[in-house]
Amino acid sequence: MQTIDRVVSIMQRVAEAPGGVTLSELSRQTGLAPATCHRLLRSLSASGMVERDDTTKRWRPGIGLVRIASSVSPAAGYGALVDPVLASLRDRWQECFYFSNLTDGEVVCVRSVETTEPHRMSVRVPLGRRMTLHASAAAKAILAHLTEDEARQLLASVQLEQFTQYTMTTIDEILGDLAATRDRGFAVCDQEIELGVAAYAAAIPGPPGEAPRSLGVIGHRERLGSRIGTGLLDALLSAAEDLSAAMGTTPARAMTW
Repeated sequence: MQTIDRVVSIMQRVAEAPGGVTLSELSRQTGLAPATCHRLLRSLSASGMVERDDTTKRWRPGIGLVRIASSVSPAAGYGALVDPVLASLRDRWQECFYFSNLTDGEVVCVRSVETTEPHRMSVRVPLGRRMTLHASAAAKAILAHLTEDEARQLLASVQLEQFTQYTMTTIDEILGDLAATRDRGFAVCDQEIELGVAAYAAAIPGPPGEAPRSLGVIGHRERLGSRIGTGLLDALLSAAEDLSAAMGTTPARAMTW
Protein backbone atom coordinates (compact mmCIF):
# COMPACT_ATOMS: atom_id res chain seq x y z
CA MET A 1 0.00 0.00 0.00
CA GLN A 2 2.91 2.37 0.66
CA THR A 3 3.97 2.20 -2.99
CA ILE A 4 0.41 2.86 -4.17
CA ASP A 5 0.14 5.87 -1.86
CA ARG A 6 3.40 7.24 -3.25
CA VAL A 7 2.30 6.74 -6.85
CA VAL A 8 -1.06 8.43 -6.20
CA SER A 9 0.68 11.34 -4.49
CA ILE A 10 3.00 11.85 -7.45
CA MET A 11 0.17 11.63 -10.00
CA GLN A 12 -1.88 14.17 -8.05
CA ARG A 13 1.03 16.64 -7.93
CA VAL A 14 1.71 16.22 -11.65
CA ALA A 15 -1.96 16.67 -12.57
CA GLU A 16 -2.34 19.78 -10.39
CA ALA A 17 0.76 21.68 -11.57
CA PRO A 18 -0.32 24.30 -14.17
CA GLY A 19 3.01 24.29 -16.03
CA GLY A 20 4.26 20.84 -15.09
CA VAL A 21 6.53 20.01 -12.17
CA THR A 22 10.24 19.29 -11.82
CA LEU A 23 11.76 16.31 -10.05
CA SER A 24 13.04 18.50 -7.20
CA GLU A 25 9.61 20.12 -6.78
CA LEU A 26 7.96 16.70 -6.65
CA SER A 27 10.46 15.51 -4.07
CA ARG A 28 9.81 18.57 -1.91
CA GLN A 29 6.01 18.41 -2.25
CA THR A 30 5.69 14.67 -1.58
CA GLY A 31 8.45 14.34 1.00
CA LEU A 32 9.98 11.50 -1.03
CA ALA A 33 13.66 11.20 -1.86
CA PRO A 34 14.57 12.39 -5.38
CA ALA A 35 15.74 8.87 -6.28
CA THR A 36 12.39 7.42 -5.22
CA CYS A 37 10.47 10.05 -7.20
CA HIS A 38 12.60 9.40 -10.25
CA ARG A 39 12.07 5.64 -10.06
CA LEU A 40 8.30 6.01 -9.77
CA LEU A 41 8.18 8.62 -12.54
CA ARG A 42 10.04 6.27 -14.88
CA SER A 43 7.49 3.52 -14.16
CA LEU A 44 4.57 5.91 -14.71
CA SER A 45 6.19 7.20 -17.90
CA ALA A 46 6.53 3.67 -19.28
CA SER A 47 2.77 3.20 -18.92
CA GLY A 48 1.97 6.61 -20.43
CA MET A 49 0.62 8.10 -17.20
CA VAL A 50 3.16 10.93 -17.15
CA GLU A 51 5.58 12.43 -19.64
CA ARG A 52 8.63 14.69 -19.42
CA ASP A 53 9.05 17.84 -21.48
CA ASP A 54 12.57 17.64 -22.87
CA THR A 55 12.82 21.43 -23.06
CA THR A 56 11.55 22.49 -19.63
CA LYS A 57 12.50 19.23 -17.85
CA ARG A 58 9.06 19.30 -16.23
CA TRP A 59 6.75 16.33 -15.76
CA ARG A 60 3.13 16.57 -16.89
CA PRO A 61 0.15 14.21 -17.39
CA GLY A 62 0.65 11.65 -20.14
CA ILE A 63 -1.82 10.27 -22.65
CA GLY A 64 -2.73 7.36 -20.36
CA LEU A 65 -3.83 9.67 -17.57
CA VAL A 66 -5.61 11.90 -20.09
CA ARG A 67 -7.64 8.94 -21.36
CA ILE A 68 -8.67 7.97 -17.85
CA ALA A 69 -9.70 11.55 -17.05
CA SER A 70 -11.72 11.71 -20.25
CA SER A 71 -13.54 8.45 -19.58
CA VAL A 72 -14.74 9.50 -16.11
CA SER A 73 -15.41 13.13 -17.01
CA PRO A 74 -18.76 14.63 -15.95
CA ALA A 75 -18.85 16.12 -19.47
CA ALA A 76 -18.59 12.72 -21.15
CA GLY A 77 -22.25 12.96 -22.14
CA TYR A 78 -21.53 16.21 -23.98
CA GLY A 79 -18.53 14.85 -25.86
CA ALA A 80 -20.49 14.42 -29.09
CA LEU A 81 -21.41 18.12 -28.95
CA VAL A 82 -18.17 19.58 -27.64
CA ASP A 83 -15.50 17.62 -29.50
CA PRO A 84 -16.48 18.75 -33.04
CA VAL A 85 -16.64 22.37 -31.87
CA LEU A 86 -13.17 22.17 -30.32
CA ALA A 87 -11.77 20.46 -33.40
CA SER A 88 -13.28 23.07 -35.72
CA LEU A 89 -11.82 25.94 -33.68
CA ARG A 90 -8.43 24.22 -33.53
CA ASP A 91 -8.35 23.51 -37.27
CA ARG A 92 -9.13 27.15 -38.09
CA TRP A 93 -6.89 28.87 -35.53
CA GLN A 94 -4.28 26.23 -34.57
CA GLU A 95 -4.37 27.09 -30.88
CA CYS A 96 -5.25 25.03 -27.80
CA PHE A 97 -9.00 25.09 -27.06
CA TYR A 98 -10.51 23.48 -23.98
CA PHE A 99 -13.82 22.86 -22.21
CA SER A 100 -14.09 22.99 -18.41
CA ASN A 101 -16.58 21.94 -15.72
CA LEU A 102 -17.23 23.06 -12.16
CA THR A 103 -17.28 19.91 -10.04
CA ASP A 104 -17.13 19.68 -6.23
CA GLY A 105 -15.80 23.21 -5.92
CA GLU A 106 -13.09 22.74 -8.56
CA VAL A 107 -12.95 23.82 -12.19
CA VAL A 108 -11.49 20.97 -14.22
CA CYS A 109 -10.56 20.70 -17.91
CA VAL A 110 -12.61 17.83 -19.33
CA ARG A 111 -12.08 18.20 -23.09
CA SER A 112 -9.04 19.67 -24.86
CA VAL A 113 -7.43 19.87 -28.30
CA GLU A 114 -3.99 21.11 -29.34
CA THR A 115 -2.50 22.53 -32.51
CA THR A 116 -1.69 20.04 -35.24
CA GLU A 117 1.07 22.20 -36.68
CA PRO A 118 4.34 20.46 -35.70
CA HIS A 119 6.54 23.56 -35.51
CA ARG A 120 4.14 25.94 -33.77
CA MET A 121 5.05 27.01 -30.24
CA SER A 122 2.00 26.12 -28.18
CA VAL A 123 0.60 26.01 -24.66
CA ARG A 124 -1.43 22.93 -23.71
CA VAL A 125 -4.16 22.25 -21.16
CA PRO A 126 -4.24 18.52 -20.34
CA LEU A 127 -7.47 16.74 -19.52
CA GLY A 128 -7.98 16.58 -15.78
CA ARG A 129 -6.09 19.83 -15.16
CA ARG A 130 -7.52 21.70 -12.18
CA MET A 131 -7.89 25.32 -13.22
CA THR A 132 -6.81 28.02 -10.76
CA LEU A 133 -10.03 29.52 -9.43
CA HIS A 134 -8.80 33.08 -8.94
CA ALA A 135 -6.60 33.43 -12.01
CA SER A 136 -7.49 31.11 -14.90
CA ALA A 137 -9.83 32.37 -17.62
CA ALA A 138 -11.78 29.10 -17.59
CA ALA A 139 -12.55 29.40 -13.87
CA LYS A 140 -13.27 33.13 -13.97
CA ALA A 141 -15.78 32.67 -16.80
CA ILE A 142 -17.64 30.12 -14.67
CA LEU A 143 -17.44 32.02 -11.37
CA ALA A 144 -18.74 35.17 -13.06
CA HIS A 145 -22.00 33.35 -13.78
CA LEU A 146 -22.55 32.06 -10.26
CA THR A 147 -24.20 34.21 -7.60
CA GLU A 148 -21.86 36.60 -5.82
CA ASP A 149 -22.19 34.60 -2.59
CA GLU A 150 -21.32 31.35 -4.42
CA ALA A 151 -18.28 32.92 -6.09
CA ARG A 152 -17.10 34.48 -2.82
CA GLN A 153 -17.49 31.16 -0.99
CA LEU A 154 -15.44 29.27 -3.59
CA LEU A 155 -12.70 31.88 -3.59
CA ALA A 156 -12.56 31.81 0.21
CA SER A 157 -11.99 28.03 0.10
CA VAL A 158 -8.67 28.23 -1.77
CA GLN A 159 -5.30 29.85 -1.28
CA LEU A 160 -5.09 32.95 -3.47
CA GLU A 161 -1.53 32.32 -4.55
CA GLN A 162 0.40 35.01 -6.43
CA PHE A 163 1.96 33.36 -9.49
CA THR A 164 3.18 36.54 -11.22
CA GLN A 165 3.04 40.29 -10.57
CA TYR A 166 -0.27 40.31 -12.49
CA THR A 167 -2.10 37.81 -10.25
CA MET A 168 -5.00 39.20 -8.21
CA THR A 169 -4.86 37.94 -4.64
CA THR A 170 -7.74 39.59 -2.76
CA ILE A 171 -11.34 38.44 -2.99
CA ASP A 172 -12.71 41.96 -3.55
CA GLU A 173 -10.26 42.54 -6.41
CA ILE A 174 -11.19 39.22 -8.01
CA LEU A 175 -14.92 39.87 -7.61
CA GLY A 176 -14.39 43.17 -9.42
CA ASP A 177 -12.73 41.29 -12.26
CA LEU A 178 -15.66 38.85 -12.34
CA ALA A 179 -18.05 41.79 -12.68
CA ALA A 180 -16.02 43.06 -15.65
CA THR A 181 -16.09 39.55 -17.08
CA ARG A 182 -19.91 39.53 -17.03
CA ASP A 183 -20.09 42.99 -18.58
CA ARG A 184 -17.87 42.16 -21.55
CA GLY A 185 -19.08 38.56 -21.98
CA PHE A 186 -15.77 36.74 -21.60
CA ALA A 187 -12.95 36.17 -19.11
CA VAL A 188 -9.30 37.03 -19.55
CA CYS A 189 -6.15 35.65 -17.95
CA ASP A 190 -3.33 37.94 -19.03
CA GLN A 191 -0.06 36.57 -17.61
CA GLU A 192 -1.76 35.95 -14.26
CA ILE A 193 -0.45 32.37 -14.02
CA GLU A 194 2.54 32.33 -16.33
CA LEU A 195 4.43 35.20 -17.95
CA GLY A 196 4.02 35.32 -21.71
CA VAL A 197 0.82 33.26 -21.65
CA ALA A 198 -2.75 34.52 -22.09
CA ALA A 199 -6.14 32.82 -22.13
CA TYR A 200 -9.72 33.82 -22.95
CA ALA A 201 -12.88 31.94 -22.00
CA ALA A 202 -16.65 32.24 -22.34
CA ALA A 203 -19.23 30.74 -19.99
CA ILE A 204 -21.74 28.14 -21.10
CA PRO A 205 -24.66 27.99 -18.64
CA GLY A 206 -25.61 24.52 -17.46
CA PRO A 207 -29.11 23.08 -17.57
CA PRO A 208 -31.34 23.81 -14.54
CA GLY A 209 -29.63 22.59 -11.39
CA GLU A 210 -26.19 22.33 -13.00
CA ALA A 211 -23.25 24.74 -12.75
CA PRO A 212 -21.98 26.70 -15.77
CA ARG A 213 -19.19 25.39 -17.96
CA SER A 214 -16.65 27.30 -20.02
CA LEU A 215 -15.01 27.22 -23.43
CA GLY A 216 -11.50 28.65 -23.58
CA VAL A 217 -8.44 29.26 -25.69
CA ILE A 218 -4.86 29.60 -24.43
CA GLY A 219 -1.60 30.48 -26.11
CA HIS A 220 1.42 32.73 -26.24
CA ARG A 221 0.32 36.22 -25.29
CA GLU A 222 1.58 38.21 -28.26
CA ARG A 223 0.29 35.79 -30.89
CA LEU A 224 -3.06 35.29 -29.20
CA GLY A 225 -3.51 39.00 -28.54
CA SER A 226 -2.91 39.84 -32.18
CA ARG A 227 -5.63 37.40 -33.26
CA ILE A 228 -8.30 38.19 -30.68
CA GLY A 229 -9.39 41.33 -32.53
CA THR A 230 -9.26 39.71 -35.96
CA GLY A 231 -11.88 37.01 -35.52
CA LEU A 232 -10.63 34.64 -32.83
CA LEU A 233 -12.68 36.13 -29.99
CA ASP A 234 -15.82 36.27 -32.13
CA ALA A 235 -15.30 32.65 -33.10
CA LEU A 236 -14.90 31.63 -29.45
CA LEU A 237 -18.03 33.51 -28.32
CA SER A 238 -20.05 32.20 -31.26
CA ALA A 239 -19.00 28.63 -30.49
CA ALA A 240 -19.97 29.10 -26.82
CA GLU A 241 -23.40 30.36 -27.82
CA ASP A 242 -23.85 27.46 -30.26
CA LEU A 243 -23.00 25.01 -27.47
CA SER A 244 -25.42 26.80 -25.13
CA ALA A 245 -28.19 26.41 -27.70
CA ALA A 246 -27.30 22.76 -28.37
CA MET A 247 -27.43 22.05 -24.62
CA GLY A 248 -30.74 23.87 -24.30
CA THR A 249 -29.45 26.65 -22.05
CA THR A 250 -29.51 30.45 -22.03
CA PRO A 251 -26.66 32.21 -23.88
CA ALA A 252 -23.90 33.15 -21.45
CA ARG A 253 -23.81 36.81 -22.36
CA ALA A 254 -27.39 37.26 -21.11
CA MET A 255 -26.60 36.09 -17.58
CA THR A 256 -26.07 38.56 -14.72
CA TRP A 257 -25.99 38.62 -10.91
